[in-house]
Amino acid sequence: MIKFLRRAVILLFVFVLGVAGSSFLLNSETTDDRSDMNDPVFPEVMVDFDGEYANRMYGYAQPMQSDFTRDSVTPLDTSRELSLVINPYATKVKSLSYEIRTSDGSKVLENRKVKSLDKKDSYLATRIQINSDLLMNQEYSLQISLETNKGTAYYYTRVVSRSNVNTAQYVKFVKSFYEKCMDKATAEDLTSYLEPDTSNTTTNYTDVDINSTFAEISWGNLNPQIYRKGIPVVKDINETTASFSLEYQIAATNTDGNQEIYDVTEFYRMRYTETRIMLLDFKRSASQVFSENSISISDKGLLLGVRDKNVAYMMNETAGVIAFVQEGDLWSYSPNDGKFSRIFSFRKETDGDFRDSRWRHDIKIIRVEDNGDVDFVLYGYMNRGIREGYCGVCVYHYSNDQNVVEEKVFIPSTESYEFLKKDLGTLSYVSTDNSLFLLFAQKLYQIHITDGKSEVLDQDIQTDAFTVSDTGAHAAWLIQSGESAGYIKEIDFETLETRTLAPSSGQTLTLNGFMNEDLVYGIVVDGDIISDSNGHETTGIHTIRIEGFDGTVKKEYHQDGLYITGVTMGNTMMEFELSKKTKKGYEAVSKDNILNNVKAAASIASIELVSNNRTGTQIRLALDEAPEIQDALVVYTKMKNANDDSIILDTQIPEDDIYYVYAKGGLDGIYTDPALAVLRADEQTGVVLNRAQQYVWERGNKKTKLTLNLEDIPEAIKSASLDTNALQEALGDEGTIIDLSGCTLDSVLYEISAQRPVIAKTGDNTSVVIIGYDEYNTYLYDPVKDETYPYGMNDSTDLFDKAGNIFISYVEKLNY
Repeated sequence: MIKFLRRAVILLFVFVLGVAGSSFLLNSETTDDRSDMNDPVFPEVMVDFDGEYANRMYGYAQPMQSDFTRDSVTPLDTSRELSLVINPYATKVKSLSYEIRTSDGSKVLENRKVKSLDKKDSYLATRIQINSDLLMNQEYSLQISLETNKGTAYYYTRVVSRSNVNTAQYVKFVKSFYEKCMDKATAEDLTSYLEPDTSNTTTNYTDVDINSTFAEISWGNLNPQIYRKGIPVVKDINETTASFSLEYQIAATNTDGNQEIYDVTEFYRMRYTETRIMLLDFKRSASQVFSENSISISDKGLLLGVRDKNVAYMMNETAGVIAFVQEGDLWSYSPNDGKFSRIFSFRKETDGDFRDSRWRHDIKIIRVEDNGDVDFVLYGYMNRGIREGYCGVCVYHYSNDQNVVEEKVFIPSTESYEFLKKDLGTLSYVSTDNSLFLLFAQKLYQIHITDGKSEVLDQDIQTDAFTVSDTGAHAAWLIQSGESAGYIKEIDFETLETRTLAPSSGQTLTLNGFMNEDLVYGIVVDGDIISDSNGHETTGIHTIRIEGFDGTVKKEYHQDGLYITGVTMGNTMMEFELSKKTKKGYEAVSKDNILNNVKAAASIASIELVSNNRTGTQIRLALDEAPEIQDALVVYTKMKNANDDSIILDTQIPEDDIYYVYAKGGLDGIYTDPALAVLRADEQTGVVLNRAQQYVWERGNKKTKLTLNLEDIPEAIKSASLDTNALQEALGDEGTIIDLSGCTLDSVLYEISAQRPVIAKTGDNTSVVIIGYDEYNTYLYDPVKDETYPYGMNDSTDLFDKAGNIFISYVEKLNY
């Protein structure tokens, strides 16, 4: 009996010990805070145009600023009905609600909730009726909210009431065009739309356009198949023309039988006629997704494949590790041991879709350490993970030894990626003491990563008057206001030391950029800022100075009797024109440059272009020394689990007169000068919108003839004054004066078409108001004689050109 009890006690002890050990092991496993990124959960929303799906929208995790979110434009016909289609994937959608806002987001015009959604194959569908009295040809913000079992997701498009825009026909054309390109036989149908230039003998799939050959349009010898289908997105549309973008993926097979994946972006600009759709412009860019299957190493370096030549890469000081960015993914490569680490990617290896492969973010490499660690900043839209649906900034640290990426700080933003990259593409630097520096909403921020505290170092900074050094460790900007307006301020982000450069009496300063870490600025003597023949000021720089942060002058450049104009800063040199001063402006007489004498590192990577019969032009990351090992070892990093804490900054943009140029499928530029915005939009066949999202100018949407009623023109404009300040004061709250001096007559006639008169200079002390035009004449109002008369179109062009093309108009104030 005693032996039995003893045996039972021993067995019980072993059992308890086993349970305790197992529990310890299980608990040890659960404390491992490394994992793969969570799958995306937000549904997609599309617009149904007569059975054709377009304007695919991705969910945001928080409400966005309406005037800084313009991913697509959805035209409304006279019925003002909108058909929506939802791809829920595995997420349960409980309800849908929507609201119509003025495009600046200041006023809600309509909001409703839809409780029941119809099933349509694997999709959900509903039709909404917009009852608000929307102005014609004016953009409004449509916010769609989905209540799901994973939380609330927000979706955005711009709606605009426009008649006879033929959206469904355009969508069909875009879908048919890209699908036919996959087969040589069906692609033959597209030859009538092309304008091939056969003089170009090279094949480059990153830069295909309407002038490319039929072979390039139909993918040459690549022989791809559609991997993930695209959904056309309306970027701009009016009664005359339409602009669309399209993103899709293709797959091809390389010579080793391995699959290659390419991200493809296309842009279409079209005109609808009764007989056919005319293709006015077409652009395509394909870029290869870097993957384990496509790695190719030789003595000459690493082949990155088909992509553009602007490779973002950085090598550590010992040249043992190089980090590079491709298609929104961050990789590192060690030539000494052949190790590849995919440090960061939203892409899923299997069972992915467009939600994880969408590229609306960018990566900025901050530093690469000798031990292989990498610090980097990710900014833009977060495809998946705990930050899914947010737009913002993440600072990450990659530990090479642990093969893990750790989030150090996250800052959400209510701007879409297009706007976000304008600021953060300029500055996003992490110092060695873990401070993050950002230019955000005209403010220079310092964020302390360790404790999450932030402070504003300076504000009222214009992006176009701000420049950053090669490494990002120094920045400089022109002070815009106060007693120091016109001074240049420079900062060292590692020490937080600043210095200020003040102009001498009778001089002003221009900020040109950096060469390495040395500041480049110009000295302008009073009287050397003059108006050119187009009525715009041109600056003739007397002296260029290159100066270190300690004030040491590295180089000073000056040419007696000549002025420096047209300065462009490049990575390897600064180029400029030498000009003489004339009564009409500056006239270039020669060109010159200053070379960037950067010291070569022990081993430097460089970008080379190589050609292949199947893939055309490819990019190689060439190394000075041949890699020791050419067999690749690929590892995929884990994410260190992070909490959902974030730093909230004031990202509200100040109310300024700002003009946005949209072209080629996206935000092209932001301007404070409306004339420069129109000139750029004309060059890029785009549109100009102001802060209230009113159409200031559109390429290709001018009526053939129109004459305004003189009684409807404000008295301030009928005065034909050329004093913009006096005009604005007299116009008051009726509208905002826009100076379009330097634009062509043909361009400013758009304003007449949009019901806006234009003041035009005709001589030294004379001006008229353009109130109409047709094919042969302009119709001019003379305020002195109080009469209107026709003037020949060619004569008008000559008259205004000789007077300097000085044009002034206004944009009416919206009354909602």
